[in-house]
Amino acid sequence: MTDLDTAHETVDEADDADDPTEPSRPIRIGATLVVIVPIVTAVLRALRNDWFPIGDNALLFIRTRDVLTEDHPYLGSWTSASLSVGENMNNPGAMYDWLISPFAHLLPPGPAAAIGVGTLNIVAIFCISAASHRIGGWVLQRWALLFTAVLAWAMGSEMLFDIWQANALILPFMLLLVLAVGVAAGDDGLLPGAAAVTSLLLQTHISYAYIFVFVVLAVGGVRLWQRNRIDSSEWRRPIRWTLAVLATLWSLSFWEQFFGPGKGNMSRLLGNASGGDFSLGMGNAAKIVADLGVRPPFWGRSSYTSTVEITKITEGPNGATLDLPGLMPTGVAVLGLAVLSVVLVLLTRNAHRAERHAEAAAGVVATVVLLGSVVALSRLTIGAVGISPHHVRWAWPMMAFVHFTLVVLAAGVWRRTDAVDRVLTGTIGVIVLAATLWNVQFLAQPSGPTADIATMPTMRRIEPQLEALAAHQPVLYDVSTLRVFEPYSSTMMMWMQERDIEFRVDDEGMIRQLGEARRADASEPTMVFQLQGSDARTYDGPACIVAESSALTAADDADVRGLVETAAADLAVAIGTTPDAAFDALMRREFDVFDDAQRPRVDIWIDSAYTLFGTGTVCT
Repeated sequence: MTDLDTAHETVDEADDADDPTEPSRPIRIGATLVVIVPIVTAVLRALRNDWFPIGDNALLFIRTRDVLTEDHPYLGSWTSASLSVGENMNNPGAMYDWLISPFAHLLPPGPAAAIGVGTLNIVAIFCISAASHRIGGWVLQRWALLFTAVLAWAMGSEMLFDIWQANALILPFMLLLVLAVGVAAGDDGLLPGAAAVTSLLLQTHISYAYIFVFVVLAVGGVRLWQRNRIDSSEWRRPIRWTLAVLATLWSLSFWEQFFGPGKGNMSRLLGNASGGDFSLGMGNAAKIVADLGVRPPFWGRSSYTSTVEITKITEGPNGATLDLPGLMPTGVAVLGLAVLSVVLVLLTRNAHRAERHAEAAAGVVATVVLLGSVVALSRLTIGAVGISPHHVRWAWPMMAFVHFTLVVLAAGVWRRTDAVDRVLTGTIGVIVLAATLWNVQFLAQPSGPTADIATMPTMRRIEPQLEALAAHQPVLYDVSTLRVFEPYSSTMMMWMQERDIEFRVDDEGMIRQLGEARRADASEPTMVFQLQGSDARTYDGPACIVAESSALTAADDADVRGLVETAAADLAVAIGTTPDAAFDALMRREFDVFDDAQRPRVDIWIDSAYTLFGTGTVCT
């Protein structure tokens, strides 16, 4: 323990003794434990239900298992920003993979991902709790616990152990903003921790780079503003530790830049820092931030997938445009943000005059980050796939922090008696408990890979069939037949990895994602490719079936196939064609010949079909 830590420990103990409304340490720890209950229950439910990563989650998990192997990840995942700028790039580092890797090497994919991500989020909550108490005592800690609990509730149960970057980084970003307040207020002992959390965010998803600039500006501004109050005589040791943390965590990213194959990733990122041809723009950015900050439901649960809808660029008479539906008009958004900013400034000024320095620091950080978020979002490059909520997901914890600061500043305006303060603490406790109990219930937000959770039964039936590939490796996984955003292929690859079935790819984007060691070299004796839905039902090419399944059980699958084949035979007579041609027409839904009871089963049967085909030695 450093001298600075000892000093803060002494201050904490003194505060506990001087403030009669300050709960004991066991009670404060208990309050924090209440906030993590939804994470624990969500992870336990995932284990009980045999949950496993699908879609991009599986793709990300593969790399966690690669840590400390011959295909050790030096970089983060391939980033979809590559599509916008026309050059394959990765997120800067693999720190998140390193943190999950112990679980990945000890447990099967499902338990490893759920427990690993859940553990990191629990650590983030405990750090938010401890840091907020260190910065502002129980007065700040109770509000931090409240807003963290509500933010976790907004995510919903299944997002609390989701390894997908957009969801996995929400609580760590909230932690960074709290740490930024402490550093801004003069607590240099928090610098190494802030450096570690910042590294995690920037390495895992490059979208945090722009907003991080404004976090730094805010901290620097407060330090300059309060320079006469802050004692910086003990800065050398924290700075040394901070530099050591940064050097350690970024060493592999710089190693790849200078000694890795081809053009280094840092050069790729810096060379495309200006973005692509089309960006979100200030108007759209202001509308998104305003919707989260000044209009209900703000950053709450229902806004998680509804505030920013998936929207593509449209070509009009005046060129390309991006019209985001459902958001408030630009003028109203700007006015709302201006009012929110003015209120923050006035309350921050009041806190400064009352010598509530930590609260004043929080006010400056919140104001700068709020306004900076508009600039940061405006720089977001929009590519052919358009904009999706996950592109701007960091705005949710950012706005939760802004509202947290606003409430803390407003509550500090009035002098409160001990009795009133206890009532306030009790009220906060009730809300935290309510948010926790509400969040214990299952909720899978339709965000990212979790939106395809209904495909799990289909994939669960596929898993044992993959064993047929064990005697025909290495396997080339052809990704040219994949549907956009399909959830299957990466899960198949993840299961191949678990079974020590070597697989390779020849797509440059997938090679950037899966590592150079998985680059195909034309020596693979077997190639596999996948088809879904009607394509899987009607394929009659030369490849052989490696594995197939649907959401229906084997008995139901055969029952529905018989129903469709009978309908196809009748349809063939009616329209004068062959049964096979009629069958294909029904697969394409060109004829509606089923009654209301049959149609849902037929639709499920068609859409949920999944077949993995193979060529080469696996077919001999």
